Amino acid sequence: MYQSKVKPFYREEDSAGNKYREEYLAQVNQLIESRKKQLEKERHAYGKTIAADREKARNDFYSMLGWPLTEKRPKGPVSCREIPCFEDEKRLITRLQIEVLPGFSQYGILFRHKTAEKLPLMISQHGGAGTPETCSTFFSCDNYNDMTLRLFERGVNVYAPQMLLWAVPRFGKEYDRGSIDFKLKQLGSSISAVEIYALMRALDYFEEQDFSDGRFGMAGLSYGGFYTLHMAAADTRIRAALSTGYFNDRDKYGWGDMTFTGAAERFFDAEIAALVCPRFLRIEVGKVDQLFTPETAEREYETLKGYYGEAPGKLEFEVFDGDHEFCPQDRGVDRVIEELLKS
Repeated sequence: MYQSKVKPFYREEDSAGNKYREEYLAQVNQLIESRKKQLEKERHAYGKTIAADREKARNDFYSMLGWPLTEKRPKGPVSCREIPCFEDEKRLITRLQIEVLPGFSQYGILFRHKTAEKLPLMISQHGGAGTPETCSTFFSCDNYNDMTLRLFERGVNVYAPQMLLWAVPRFGKEYDRGSIDFKLKQLGSSISAVEIYALMRALDYFEEQDFSDGRFGMAGLSYGGFYTLHMAAADTRIRAALSTGYFNDRDKYGWGDMTFTGAAERFFDAEIAALVCPRFLRIEVGKVDQLFTPETAEREYETLKGYYGEAPGKLEFEVFDGDHEFCPQDRGVDRVIEELLKS
């Protein structure tokens, strides 16, 4: 242990410098607030330019999220391992492992109608602590309110993919999503970029299948609403999207894996949603949602409306009578399917 080699010639109470530290903290917070106000103006100005060159803005979006979205996807057949799960005279359920990158596959569950007719396909995206099985009512419906099955019963095929969001130990091996996201961000990537790219590769696979007519939509709750909004912005093959229990003010809800360098300058939720235009987007939030307050979602939606003027009737917003859950009423499900079928 170190033994002091010098004799202090001045001493004071350990709290004597606190007022300077408090002032320093206040100045840091003021710096943030000042910069935030400046970038809010720049972000809204950028948002108004998105319609002029949406593909350039989409590339800016890719750059913000990171690799592998910044790379061109390979052409040619997509490898997939299929594991039968259930079959009757009308339906087929199959577990899939779709190759995304060498050595990396996306796990998901495919629900198919047994018909010779080619059908549209909806992605049903679970949220935090969830799995494809939970949002598909394999053992309970939780707050998903039969999301996958309600989509499936409307005559479309449905794919429910797994994201790095499952509850442990109930659904599998322990992991730290935040730590994995930090590591990916050091590599110029993010967990969001990797998983959105995986969804794109899934669409590449489904485009090749004889049961698909090439029309794709997506619906999701909570983190699933996050992925629905971001995937619809990233990939124009998503023709209709229903994002529930996510859309809001990212300054208020700046969770680590939902936060990206420079986002305040260009892409908060309204600007991301502007990339979906002129395709159909419906946003739903629960009136008594305990995670994301509807008041701030309504304010962000007011900004979004200014970006969606070129597509009347293609943007919808509802605060429904509910909690942090997939809306129990069928208005959103009916509308997203209606828009997908006529696209």
